[in-house]
Amino acid sequence: MNYLSTHNQHLYGHVTLVSIRKSFSGWVYYYANLLPVSRQATVLDIGCGNGAFVYFLQQSGYQVACGVDVSAEKIAQGRKLWIQNLELFDVMSYLEKSVPVDCIVACDVLEHFTKQEAFDLLRLISKKLIPGRTPIMQVPNAEGLFYSSIFFGDYPHEASYTQSSARQPFLNCGFTAVQCFPTDPVAHGLVSSVRWLLWKIKVLNFRFWKMVETGNSKGISTSAIVILGVK
Repeated sequence: MNYLSTHNQHLYGHVTLVSIRKSFSGWVYYYANLLPVSRQATVLDIGCGNGAFVYFLQQSGYQVACGVDVSAEKIAQGRKLWIQNLELFDVMSYLEKSVPVDCIVACDVLEHFTKQEAFDLLRLISKKLIPGRTPIMQVPNAEGLFYSSIFFGDYPHEASYTQSSARQPFLNCGFTAVQCFPTDPVAHGLVSSVRWLLWKIKVLNFRFWKMVETGNSKGISTSAIVILGVK
């Protein structure tokens, strides 16, 4: 599938290093505390697309950050931007031949696999992580208030996850614990701060009615969740 020309290009338009840098504040907010402390750690981004997150890692000081993707279009786009250490490869095949790494990142990737394929991928990821290290993943959140626009907004999506359903395959694939985090709006200016406040009000209202219906107000309401596996 020509993923870039038939999907991403229509959503995001022309991509430049400047436009990629605009995402840095959000990535710092969501991922900075989850990534390895050592900047010498090996971080592999699977399903890296054009390498935007790899570029973020490299600009953040990670000296051994690399990415792999099956889309020739997206890898070519990343290379035209002079983003280093991008490889065109099937993710599963690449992991089977790769050496163990400190951290594996998979943002908006797992949902493109069937449940069995996702299970096989998680099992392989578990084998390719250095003991004590973690995978970091972002997936559509089936509990999210506006999750349908994320899940159904991309034709190849096969599955979505909740905190509960994410724990099952992770624990069965060798991880000892699973943590999930919301992807709230990031407050970095006036407009975004207003968005953040309005979102918090919306979530409180949602939790109230969830408590009325189910007797339990717990859960993550954002359209996507970040999953951290602990090996």
